[in-house]
Amino acid sequence: MTGSVASRIYHGTLRLTAFLAGASFAGLAVMISLDVVLRNIGIVNFPWLLEISEYALYGATFLAAPWVLSQGAHVRVDLLRMTLPKPAARLAEFAADGVGALLAATLMWFGGRVTWDTFQRGDLLYKELVIPEWTLLIVLPISGALLTVEFLRRLSMVLPLQPSTNGEDP
Repeated sequence: MTGSVASRIYHGTLRLTAFLAGASFAGLAVMISLDVVLRNIGIVNFPWLLEISEYALYGATFLAAPWVLSQGAHVRVDLLRMTLPKPAARLAEFAADGVGALLAATLMWFGGRVTWDTFQRGDLLYKELVIPEWTLLIVLPISGALLTVEFLRRLSMVLPLQPSTNGEDP
């Protein structure tokens, strides 16, 4: 992302998806607490809450992943990287980011195809709630696209496989 406008849009989108993921978790915490209290005092319970919890956890995970990767807060095993000489470690980092970009692009492509197919067919999920299936699947191509961009951004920081000028690893 070379242009400042493109960079601001990209990073703003990452912050938005992170915010939505966080809001999902906060909403779940409030709703589950409210459900427990209201159920225990005999007023009401929310039979659809378990289903909403499943959907929110799934969606929040995919929405947060690109932001987490951009922050370097993802789980990574540095044992190999720490034992390799610097040039080999950078090459391993480059390879890992390349594989990540390919997998994320695959997620984007096939997630987009499945989402579009379910949208066109009008597929519905029937559980406690009845919802269009594509509304759950839409996070796949969105997350895949953002992850692809982030992995490509990380690749560009590793190229030409020389130490970065600011002393930070991608």
